[in-house]
Amino acid sequence: MKTTKLSGNEQNVVNLEALIAVIRTFGPAYNPYKSWLTIPGLAELLEKGKYEINAANIAEVIYNNALSARSMAFDGFDGLITRSINALRISGVPAQTLTQAEALVRELRGKRASALLTDEELAAAKAEGNNAKQVVRHNSTTKSRLENMGKYILLLESIPDYKPNETELATSALRAKMEDLKTKHAQVVVSETTFDAARLSRDTLLNADITGLVYNAKNAKTYIKSVFGATSAQYKQVSGIKFK
Repeated sequence: MKTTKLSGNEQNVVNLEALIAVIRTFGPAYNPYKSWLTIPGLAELLEKGKYEINAANIAEVIYNNALSARSMAFDGFDGLITRSINALRISGVPAQTLTQAEALVRELRGKRASALLTDEELAAAKAEGNNAKQVVRHNSTTKSRLENMGKYILLLESIPDYKPNETELATSALRAKMEDLKTKHAQVVVSETTFDAARLSRDTLLNADITGLVYNAKNAKTYIKSVFGATSAQYKQVSGIKFK
């Protein structure tokens, strides 16, 4: 039978459900004076935990889907920009204008600020006591790339001789592409914010002192130890139910 490995957060919720099931067998002997350690109090924490776990999982799926959609939208982006700048190069624009366009294209394509070192070069540098750092990409975020794309399109629109026959290289097509990328990037930003908020809410519910699920589950076990004794059969039933 295939088993599913649970995250630490999910395991805490599952374990609380197991703990409550055992506590129910103790009957009236389990009678804490703190309301949040009673069976109804623990059951309320359990339901809240399930809700927060599910909400965070849903938010994560939406965020990952938004990331995938943005990544797919950027597929072929560098090639498209390269084709566009090549079309500009044969349009007869002044050298200064071409230089300006090429600078924007370098930003758009996220060209490496320096060449990557080989494994041998890294090993040699380390042997000499020089911990070389790889500069993987020029300092360009998605937002800055989109900003530079907007500048590049504005520049192309200002050049009368930029009139490629290929429809996908036309400024109107490039602008439509940019707007699509902006939309998908905005969806990533919004979904990431939602995911962060869901994780914070989940972690607070599970891990907060005094009110948290883990805190109170551990206290419930301690109460059982105090009522029945550390070597009792009742405590042995719950001692192996872990909360982290």
